[in-house]
This record gives sequence, structure tokens and C-alpha cells, in this order.
Amino acid sequence: MIDGTLEQVVLGTRRFRETLETLAVSAVVNDLEGINLSTDLPKVDWSLAILSASALTRAQSIAGRSAALRVVHSGLELGSGNPVAEASALLLERIGNSRSIHRAVEQEWIRPESWSEAPTLAALDVIARRLELTVDAGGEQIAVNEFQREFWDDAEASDWLSVSAPTSAGKSYILKRWIAHKAGTSGSFRALYVVPTRALIEEVSADLIEYFGDNLDVEVMPWRRDPESSAVDRELFVLTQERVHLLLRTRPDFVPDLVVLDEAQKFDDRHRGVLLQQVLDELVERGPNAQVIFASPLTSNPEILLEGAPAGQRSRSLASEVVTVNQNLIYASEISGRDWSIQLVRTDKKMDVGSFRLNATPNSIRKRLALVAVALGGSRSGNVVYADGPGEAEAVAALIADALGTSSNPQVNEEIASLMELSATAVHPNFALSSVLKSGVAFHYGTMPQIIRAEIERLFKEEQIKYLVCTSTLLEGVNLPCRNVFVRGPHKGKNNPMKPGDFWNLAGRAGRWGKEFQGNIVCIDTDVEGVWETVPSVREKQVISRAVDGVMSKPSDLLAYAVAPAEEQRSDKEGLLESVLSLVSSKVARGGRIDEIVGLTGSDGVLEQLQSVLQDDLETLPFPQQLLTRHAGISPRLMTSLYKEIESASDPSDLVLPPPTAKDARQRYFKALTLVSEHLRVNWGNDRRRRQIAGLVINWMKGKPLPVIINGRVKWKKANEASNRPKEGSIRSVIRSVLEDVERVARYEVPKFLSCYQDLVIHRASAVGVQIRPEEAFDISLMLELGVSRDTEISMMSMGISRTAAVELGKLIVDDDLTPHQALDWIRDQDVEDLEVPRLVIREITSFLGRRMSVAPAAE
Repeated sequence: MIDGTLEQVVLGTRRFRETLETLAVSAVVNDLEGINLSTDLPKVDWSLAILSASALTRAQSIAGRSAALRVVHSGLELGSGNPVAEASALLLERIGNSRSIHRAVEQEWIRPESWSEAPTLAALDVIARRLELTVDAGGEQIAVNEFQREFWDDAEASDWLSVSAPTSAGKSYILKRWIAHKAGTSGSFRALYVVPTRALIEEVSADLIEYFGDNLDVEVMPWRRDPESSAVDRELFVLTQERVHLLLRTRPDFVPDLVVLDEAQKFDDRHRGVLLQQVLDELVERGPNAQVIFASPLTSNPEILLEGAPAGQRSRSLASEVVTVNQNLIYASEISGRDWSIQLVRTDKKMDVGSFRLNATPNSIRKRLALVAVALGGSRSGNVVYADGPGEAEAVAALIADALGTSSNPQVNEEIASLMELSATAVHPNFALSSVLKSGVAFHYGTMPQIIRAEIERLFKEEQIKYLVCTSTLLEGVNLPCRNVFVRGPHKGKNNPMKPGDFWNLAGRAGRWGKEFQGNIVCIDTDVEGVWETVPSVREKQVISRAVDGVMSKPSDLLAYAVAPAEEQRSDKEGLLESVLSLVSSKVARGGRIDEIVGLTGSDGVLEQLQSVLQDDLETLPFPQQLLTRHAGISPRLMTSLYKEIESASDPSDLVLPPPTAKDARQRYFKALTLVSEHLRVNWGNDRRRRQIAGLVINWMKGKPLPVIINGRVKWKKANEASNRPKEGSIRSVIRSVLEDVERVARYEVPKFLSCYQDLVIHRASAVGVQIRPEEAFDISLMLELGVSRDTEISMMSMGISRTAAVELGKLIVDDDLTPHQALDWIRDQDVEDLEVPRLVIREITSFLGRRMSVAPAAE
């Protein structure tokens, strides 16, 4: 590191600041299309630039690091043979940015290992820096950047580690190498990699399976499905917190050696944040000696996550401000109609860059976003446009496609055609994706099927899709870096303006490390009142908080809620009190004290009263306490209210949920949904809506393809709404509605509450001596999570195959009960290319087999 005073002197030098401004404006104009400069740029004094940058290669601040990168990246672009480019390469070696060096070599701006021809002292400096940025992973030498070096040192010296670093710092890579290192130095090995979304399960697990091959058993489901795997002693689970909760229920013997919590800022995610805290608490109880690593984007207080470390555990926090690419914050504002201005926002001022012209009049909010993106993104790839929701994403994508026309993508190639085919067969022929793909445009949101999202991401990274309109799914950690981000007054859901921390997390996607040297964040209409709640100007670090903290700032409110009768508890509209009450009740049920839970503060008297109330409640539960810990997020008194309703039935077997294939399944599920709505504070609407949900749940568990479910919803709307057949626009609305219901209702809400209902019914039946048939004691959480009912399809999905592909392959398999090993053998025996399934399913299966055959480096 350099002395902070020297850094300030260099950054404060007027001529150097002016040089940085010139380089920044030049970079923006070269990177975006259609900009007319307002003034000519002065000539760059490269001697001053290189000298100043050399003093900043070990800078401590983001400003200093960014300045050094700005100079060396601009210098590299001068090209091979230019002495400035060669000097820039030497400085990049000192910075430790090997991926940018490799990119410059690929661009033929510098020669491979050109540093070796530098003067002796400079060459020795490169050698020393490379040695400094190398870690020993069980005998294998790994080249890393400065952040990764710090991570490795801290991980070796700590039991609990909280890491914060900007997007593109290389967190995912170094976490993967650390897992490999830990696994390679252990005989048996149990690890958890916790992520906030199913999309991340798919992305992270695919990467880990490809990397580890057969050296480590990577699991994406909490259920043990394969008898042949019962003795596995080296396993890594990649799960959401909901699936971790299920794992803890189904594997009471599971004790982790390593727990990685990615996107750890999600402890503030309301109910899911409380559940994340609960599963971490249980994991620590089981494995107090496990290493726990929290990874989050650039945050100001990563140390807060270390507060739950058991006594005696070594704790460290690492907040890195490593910069791997330059990012330009840009304002785009209307001058008049189609004429717009562009400004570059520097740390201390806004710089007028020039103007650009739209190719049409922006007479709507959506058009303003779409037309600015097309005017500046042009025909280049790597453009992400942020939209506030699925419907908005589809509409903006359609406008971008219309503005581009087919000239941007004149010939639909085979891979785009395959995605269009799958869009029609896996979702619906009217799904809006096919119509925009022809122009090299796509949209991306969390409720889309996994196989389609994954293919969109792949084609975007490979630059076959040039514009991608995304929703807040991009904030959940999906690895989708880009060249440009276009955004206008962003929201996360309806009436929920995006917080600055989330904005900068989104902005962090701009600049693909190893592909470009910079990224652009274009903020539209920053001068229009009411569009932006907070106009971004200076990068802000996200503040980590826990959802439980807000509730426990007033522990008396939780105590009042805990002693309230069930009728009053059901009036808690937000339900956060219920989630925290479930957390503390589960702790007491496991024999612990609630004052041991991180974040629970308040006067000792209040906590003691709460402990006493909960112990009394638990002693009088009419069902086993284990059911309370099994069903997180549900109040003990509400569960008791539901159980008493079940007790009043003359024959509890009449209430048991049947398999989805039963003749009376729809009516019995409707009845269960009604009872749950009445007793567990779930708003599933009126009778008609609950009947609709019952039908959706049954068809989903049966493994019905989405087009069948969507067509059923269209028919239902026609029969239940006094209107003609829905037009194409409304069919697309129905498609989005079904996708939302599948993800939010069928795969999240219904499993949570119906599994509780089913357990209570089965316990009541057992208590009165009523025999439940084996086929009715099925795992409803499993069926609803996966959306299939046969063991064969379940086995394929447990290996990481998407539901779409599993359903398609299931049509070709007679046997209902294949284990994962048997299903894998069946797939390996096929001529995959000749299977009568969509082409992208063939691609997925081919890729799946390739990952299964790969082998991780032997050194670990």
C-alpha cells in the first residue's frame, strides 16, 4: 500500500485530474454510440499519466485504484509496440490484475510476457508481485488478485469470516478454490453453500459440479433419494435457506464442516431473513467448530455478521475495495424531444460530454428507457436494461426489438432458433420471448423456467443476445456481467423505490472483468422530478442489517404478540412478528435460551417473561414440539388453532391430502387451503381463487407442462369471466400470472403451509388410531418444490436436471421408480442427439453429462 498522503497529493494534482477527465470522457465516447462531443478533448500527457498511475498502483481507496486503472487501461488501448502500452502492462502487473492482462494479450495490444523484456528492476518487481499474489492450495499454486490473497490469508487464520467486496472482485472463484482446499485436506467432508434463490442454486451448483467432477458429491436437494449414496462421506449441498431448513429436518445427523453464506446481506430479507438466521443458529448448534464464511457485495459493516460466533472461535472481517474494471456513472437527460444530453459524473462534479439523438420520439416512459438504450448501446452487445417487473420487462424488450428491427440480427441462427422453440414448448406459443429474440433481444425474470433463464444467460454472455431486459433477479447474485446498464428510476416491486445499496449492487454488473476494461451505468431522467427517489452520484456501501433487529428493537411488542390469542395474531398483517416468534419458539423447543439468539436484545425482564410464556405454551401443545421446529415461520398458537379444527373432524383420514392423481384431489386440496387460510393467517383469496390454486397445485405436482397449465388458466378465465376469448396481450398476462403463481404460491407458500397441515392431520390420525395409507404419507414439500410426482423425474432433478428436461425425458422412460444412479445410467445409455425432445433439452443433457465426467484438479 502507498502512503495515504502521497495518494491524496497525486489525486489532488490539477493536471492529473484533468488528464483523468479526458481519459474518462474519451472512454465513454468510444464505448457508447452516437455521442457528439460538446468540445474537443485535449491531448493526453502520457508521461504525467504513467508517472502518476505508478504512484497509485497500491492505493488504498477506490478513487486511487480507479485512477490507476483508468490510466493503464487507456494506455493499453494504444496498441502493441507503443511504449505507453508496454508501460501500462507493467503497471497492471503491479496492480495484480492478471485477467485484464490476458485480455490485452488477446486483443494483441501487448505481447505475452512482455514484462520480461523490461529493465531488470521493473522485471524483478513483476516477479515479486506475482509471487506475492500466489497462494498455495494444497501444493497447487494459484494466481490471485489482491482481494483473493487477503481472503485466503484470513480464511486460513479464522473460523468465522465475513467478506465484503465489489462485484467482479472474484469472490465466487476464490470461494470455490477454498472449498476445494478444505475438502482436499479432510477425510470426510460436509459443506453447505447457502444462496438466496433457486436461480443461484442452478448457477452455483453447475459451476461446482463441473469443477469437482466425481471428487465431491454436489447436491442441490435436501432429500436423500439414492440408496447407493447413503455412505457418501464427501458432500457439498448448494441450497436456499428453505432447503437448508428441510435438510436439517430430514438429516438429523448432518453436521457441517464448512458453511458458506453467499449474498449474506439477505439477512434483512424479512421472513426469509429470519429463516436464514434460524437455520444458521441450528447449524452452529450442530457444528460449533464448523468454519462459517459470509460473502456480501460492497458493504460498510461486514463485521455485524460475526456476532453469532461461538465463544473461542476466531473471527475476522474483510472489507475490500479492490477495483478490477472502471465504471462510468452517466446521466442522460432530454434536451428537446429526440435530442438528449449526456453527462459524466465524477467524484466531485458533473461533466458535460455531449449530445445524442434518439431514432424516434419518446412519448412514453417505456419508450424513454428503450430508445435511450438503443441510441447509446447501438449494435454492440452487452447491454442490460433494468425493468421494474416481468410485464415491464416484456414491454421494454418489445420496444427495443422494434427499434432495432431484424437488421441488428439479420439471420436467426440455430441457437437462437432453439431457444425460440423451447420458449414455445416449455412455456407457451404466445410467450413474448420468441418475438424479441429475432432482433437479438431477450428479457429475464425469476419466475421463468430454469432451462430458459440459463440459456438466455449463456447466449448473452456469448454476445448472441445483445440486449437483455432484467428485473430485480439481477440483484440476487446472478452472475450476469455486462458492458452497459441502463436504468430509469428503478423500483424493487410496486411502490418500492430501490435503495442506494441495491442500486450500486446492480451497477456493479457493468464492466465484464476479463472482457472489457470498463462498464457504463446510464441513469435516465435524473433531472425529472419524481423519477428518482435518490439520484446516484457517489458509490454508497450497502449497510447490512438483520430482519430480526427491527422486531427486537421493541421486545415488548413481541411479548404482547406471543401472549395474544390466535384471533389477534392473525391480524398481524406483515407477519414479521410471527416469523420472529417462530424463531424464538424453535430455540426454546430445542432446549435453548432466547437470549442466545443474535439480535435479541431488550431488558432482561422482557426476555425472561418471553422465555417463560413460550415454555408454558410448549408444555401445553396438543402436538409434538418437533412439529414446531419442523415448520418455521408459523406461530405455535396458530398451529394449535388449526389442530383444534382438525380434532373436531369425526374422521381425520377425510382431511389427509391425497396424491395429486386421486379422483377427489381437487376438492380435498381446496378444503385444506380453506382451513389453512382461516387458521394460519394466509391470504389465498376467496373460494374461486382457492379452487384455482388447488387446480394449479395438482397439475404442478402431476408434472403437467407449463403450456398445459397456462391453457387451462386461459380456459378458466374464459369460463369465469364474462368476456370473449382473451386477446394475445391478455394471454401474455395470463402466462406471467401462471409463472408467478407457480413460483410464489405453488413452490413457496403452499408447501410451507400444507406440509404443516398434513403433519398435523397425520399426527391426529395416529393419536386416535386411524391408519393412514402409505401413498397418502408422501412428502408434499418435495412434490411441490420439484413439480413432479414420479420418483424417476424426482431422481433426475435431484442431480441438477431442470424440471423441463426431466419432464421431457420422463415421457420416454417407462419405469416410475428409477434412483438417481439408475436414471444417470439410463441417460448415459441413450444416443442423446437422437432423442425426440427439444434441441435445448438435448443441449442441457449433453452439458450435464459433460459436467458429470469432468474431474477437479488432483492437487486438492
